[in-house]
Formats: sequence, C-alpha cells, structure tokens
Amino acid sequence: MIGCTVQHVGLPLAEDKIGGWIPYPLFDGLTPSLAFMGCHVSVLSPGCCPHPPHSHVEEELLIILDGEANVEIASSAVDPSPRVEALTPGQFSYYPAWQHHTIRNRSTRPVTYMMFKWSVDTPGMTGGLPAGVFDYRNQLATEDFREFAPRTLLDNPTGWLNRLHCHVTRLKPGAGYDPHVDNYDVAIVILAGKVETIGQVLEPYDVVFYGAGELHGMCNVSHETATYLVFEFEPSGQRDI
Repeated sequence: MIGCTVQHVGLPLAEDKIGGWIPYPLFDGLTPSLAFMGCHVSVLSPGCCPHPPHSHVEEELLIILDGEANVEIASSAVDPSPRVEALTPGQFSYYPAWQHHTIRNRSTRPVTYMMFKWSVDTPGMTGGLPAGVFDYRNQLATEDFREFAPRTLLDNPTGWLNRLHCHVTRLKPGAGYDPHVDNYDVAIVILAGKVETIGQVLEPYDVVFYGAGELHGMCNVSHETATYLVFEFEPSGQRDI
C-alpha cells in the first residue's frame, strides 16, 4: 500500500529521441482510500504523441511542468474533430473515466508533464466533473500578503470521487502548518521554493503523497515564497483496510 512518500523530480529529464515518448514512474498501487493511485512524469519529444485517443477506467490529471503541448478531448477513438486545448506551465487537464483523450507536442522542444491516475472499488457515478482545462496562473499573479495563502481552483464530485479538490498555495518564508491528519489521500506538487515535510526537503517539481489517516505538516525552509499545487482525492466511502 502507498503511504506517505516523497518523489524527487529534477528537470530536465532525458527524452527518448527514437521512441519520442518516455515515462518516468514515481509510484502506483493501493492507498488507504483508493483501489489504485498512480503517478508518473513523461517527456514527449517534438512532433510526437504517445498514443491515439484512448480511454480507461481511471480518472486522470495531466499537469504541464515544462514546454507546450496540445491535449485532445475526443468523443471516441475515431472522433474526426476532437476538442483541442493548448497547455503550458500553469495549467492542467482533467479526464473522467472512459473519456477519450491524448496529448501531442506541436512545439519544437520537448514537453514534460506529470500525471495522476486513480480508481475506486465501486462503480462510478453518472455525471460529475467533465473533462476540462484549469489555469492557476492568475491566482499566482495576484499578490497575497497572508503567510499561508491557499486559493481554490476546483472542488467538485467526479464519477469516482465524492470530491476532487485542488488549490494552489503560497507559503511565505518560515511559514507553515502543524501536522494534522486528513481522511482522504492528498498529493502536492511543488512549483517554486523549498519546503520541508515528513522529514524531507522538496524543491520544484518534487511530489509528495500523503495517504488518508497519515500525519503530515509543512514548513517553508527557504528565503523565498514557496508555491505548490494540492490535490485532494475524497471517495464516497473509505476502504476497509
């Protein structure tokens, strides 16, 4: 089972110039509240696509770390006119279960992105959050004088989750929050600065995963404001572990 874990992601990561796409697995498996949670970072070479539009049982988040890409949101594997969204750092996309999708690098340099995928034991609900693109650049561009300054980007039910929540946070130098416990899984992606959590120091674009019920806190240990993305995955019922 995945518990509290820190994965260091030092950019740039090498591309596969022959295959055009290379994933770097970070973690995957059962969690205290999810049947499956996986995370990896991928590098996509210029002009490349990892696969045709496909769908799967897991819901998914795709976060651009470096470079520019187009994501395609399609109605089927052979949709002749998929919805195309351009993504750059400061944006991420969400796909519900069975949503056809893919990513293409239409730029002249590699694109690096992080993905989270998850599923639960029980059948998914109908409706919920549709596929879409979310932008947190405006939240970071607006000054905030609070020591600890979270700003919500989304807080919605999905087919698999009672609540998928995301906020982007500023943490001033020396600021932090006391250790606490959540009853859902949490993943955090560092965007800037340097923070300490569960006895380790994280820098851009490291990721930390906290399993539901595990004690965790955070402190900014640098001389600059830290920024990071927080994702909370709250299923409709907890697993009987």
